[in-house]
Amino acid sequence: MPHNYFEQITSNNKRAIIATQMPLALFYKQRLNNKVLYTMVQSGQVKSFEAADYSQPHQDEDFELMYVLKGQLTNFIEGQEFYFKAGDGCLLPPQITHTESLDIGCTVIFINLSQPLLRTLLDATTSTGTIFSFLNQNLRSNNQWKRNYLEITRTIPVPYETFQIIMDSLQQEVATKKIGATYFQHGLVLRLLSALEDTARFNIKNVDLDASKEDYLVHRVIHFIDERLGQASRTDIQQHLHYNAEYLNRLLKKQTGQTLTEYA
Repeated sequence: MPHNYFEQITSNNKRAIIATQMPLALFYKQRLNNKVLYTMVQSGQVKSFEAADYSQPHQDEDFELMYVLKGQLTNFIEGQEFYFKAGDGCLLPPQITHTESLDIGCTVIFINLSQPLLRTLLDATTSTGTIFSFLNQNLRSNNQWKRNYLEITRTIPVPYETFQIIMDSLQQEVATKKIGATYFQHGLVLRLLSALEDTARFNIKNVDLDASKEDYLVHRVIHFIDERLGQASRTDIQQHLHYNAEYLNRLLKKQTGQTLTEYA
């Protein structure tokens, strides 16, 4: 794979738009000091190369499911900063501009799901869970102006083996050209989305990017506390968000009825 791969799949419009031209594609990024190891899996092929971190803000023609496998990263979504660690992820619709910055040692997977593929899969299921409802709503043409995404947070700090097996199986099926691979891929995508809706393993929040600054700060406070399973002091929160703890305490109390100490 040539080093200018992202130039090849990025349109020349004023806003960078990445188009894989595939129903389903998997991308892995692993931060190795000053370089990033990229691995692409699609259409029966697996290709890898090392290059600088691709940091241009962009949109995708597809829905993009990001899941952090190891370490942590910062995701810049519509100009706002969000932090994700191993076991966390997000589901972005095509209209969202974003980019990410990986910490050293971070490994992350991106699963690109085309809109035609998702329509086919959603027609085959009656699931009304959070993720399936979000996809159905965003696939409607009159809802494609909305600036929201799903934030997925692991609820317990232990590996979810079933979920990992599904991801590994999906990678194997996308990497093969064997007969019937497409059918296996469709089933595994549905199982993957369903596994993410397991409330015993994941917490899913619909993040409104047009919310007020106060809403945004409260969301960041809650996310920071939740991802540390409540083990976060006022000092930790203040240092991480770079806002006075008492100010954040008032905002949280106003919106949730709980103080920082009570929530944590």
